[in-house]
Amino acid sequence: MQVFEEIHQAGGGVTRMLTSLDGFVAKTMAYTTCRIWGFLYFYDWLNPDPRRTARMDWMAMAGLAGGLVAGAAINPIDMVFTRMQADDLYPEAYKRNYRGIIDGLVKVADEGVLFRGALANGLRIGMLASTMTGTYDWCKENSYFFLGPSWINRLWATAAATIVGCAASLPFDAVRTRMHTMRPLPNGRMPYSHSLDCFAKMMKYEASNTYCSNFGGAFYAGMQAYMFRMFALCYGAQFVLDYYHAGSYVSEFWQPARYNYQSGLDYDIHDPYTDSFNKWMVT
Repeated sequence: MQVFEEIHQAGGGVTRMLTSLDGFVAKTMAYTTCRIWGFLYFYDWLNPDPRRTARMDWMAMAGLAGGLVAGAAINPIDMVFTRMQADDLYPEAYKRNYRGIIDGLVKVADEGVLFRGALANGLRIGMLASTMTGTYDWCKENSYFFLGPSWINRLWATAAATIVGCAASLPFDAVRTRMHTMRPLPNGRMPYSHSLDCFAKMMKYEASNTYCSNFGGAFYAGMQAYMFRMFALCYGAQFVLDYYHAGSYVSEFWQPARYNYQSGLDYDIHDPYTDSFNKWMVT
């Protein structure tokens, strides 16, 4: 009998692992697609000329706007994934036991909480998008001035961008997690009514010396794991892009057709943002 119980427990562990993997794939696809699409959409809207790099403040605004849109759009999937991750921490009678991402979405919809914590989720993604890209570009360009084409440029620029992005986004991630996983209190009421209420209560009761706590403990718990995950994703993705470009799957210097001229002086040769001077020299 004990052997059958152990086999059943092992099977349950495998099932939970496959279920979590299902949620992870769905969450990653939705999160990455919406985050990148949102940032690039607002970036192109603020900076319509593809020959120029947007100013830092424009880039920050594009990242924040894109993050808010992406956070609201994927909030239901993010909520299901967060609950599936935290489920094993609860006693058996307290678990939600989602069978998969679809089952979780259906049950969350039945609760009527598809967009609970969407503001915190949007601000989390917005902080990442608005701080990391600009920080990485600035660090890498200035490092190139001193070190030349060295592999160190990418390494330390990614590390700096990860530190800044995590520091800016983790407080909102803490609020998002609380909103997604909260359960009713014994009196039937929810601990938090909305994201701002959650932030205010965390500040009052968990980030105050009066209650023997501080801001770091309340909002930056798990910072090391968060930073390691973010650094690994960002640093590894750049090598995947190197392989993609080296294989000529896409042109690194692609530009819209309306700005692509094969010959002639179509631009002012004194404009440093175009190739007119080089084309003039060739002709």
